[in-house]
Amino acid sequence: MFRTPRLISSAFSRGTLPRSGISARLLCFNGFIPSTSKRNFTSSARAPLTENEYLFRRRLRSLVYAVLFGLLGYRIGDAVASFFEDPVTPGSEEDRQRLSHLRQKMDKLEVVKKLRADPDYVEWEAHESLSEEEKPCQLTSGPLSGTHNLALQRVFWNDKERKAVTVVYFGFGMGGWPLVVHGGAIATVLDVCLGRVALLSFPARTGVTANLNIHYRTPIRVMDFCTVTAEYDREKSTERKAFIKGNIRDSKGTICAEANALFVVPKTLNLRTIKDKF
Repeated sequence: MFRTPRLISSAFSRGTLPRSGISARLLCFNGFIPSTSKRNFTSSARAPLTENEYLFRRRLRSLVYAVLFGLLGYRIGDAVASFFEDPVTPGSEEDRQRLSHLRQKMDKLEVVKKLRADPDYVEWEAHESLSEEEKPCQLTSGPLSGTHNLALQRVFWNDKERKAVTVVYFGFGMGGWPLVVHGGAIATVLDVCLGRVALLSFPARTGVTANLNIHYRTPIRVMDFCTVTAEYDREKSTERKAFIKGNIRDSKGTICAEANALFVVPKTLNLRTIKDKF
């Protein structure tokens, strides 16, 4: 059979010529069917990274992550601080409303219910015996007053045991590290609460702090209720020296700090005496 140029070119394009008639017929038949074009894709292999290039990329990635998450954390922290840190003037109407709300929450605490049910305890607000002119002169009832700072200081006094349990509320303004109460604020509260027991136990009803040792164990969160327990050591104490031990617990009952203190009545220094419900 005579082959057309198209069939011949098709045969040659496949690289071989048919040797038999059947093969020729098949070749002729296939010649009229368009074949799907095939493309060969080739990819060039990347050269392996050198050690310096690998370290550079790794450090660059770490730097990008650090900047990204640092900015994110800063923005979140700033937003949280802006949300919580809204101080109001102590004694203002808004401050009184917030204080009323905190008192309602304090009344529901189990430790408060238990202390109020015990007839051996007498309850009062800290510095209740001070006049309105005297309160601003005291650190915890003056500069640190208000719902933003030491919002509540409720004293429960057991005269038989010479023991006091004080319920306090640390506001957002008492924080040192974000959302954690400053260690100095804890020391101040411990000094006042332990000193209260000493002064109420002295016949002279006055005294000063001679020594205060604090063992910080667990951070205290701001905007939380805490209880400060202070006890008089009858064996070591005298009429002019009072050894007091105490601790501060968070709302879960965890001991966050422990303290031991010595209070004395100065011989050469005339101090005013405190009143009941100090």
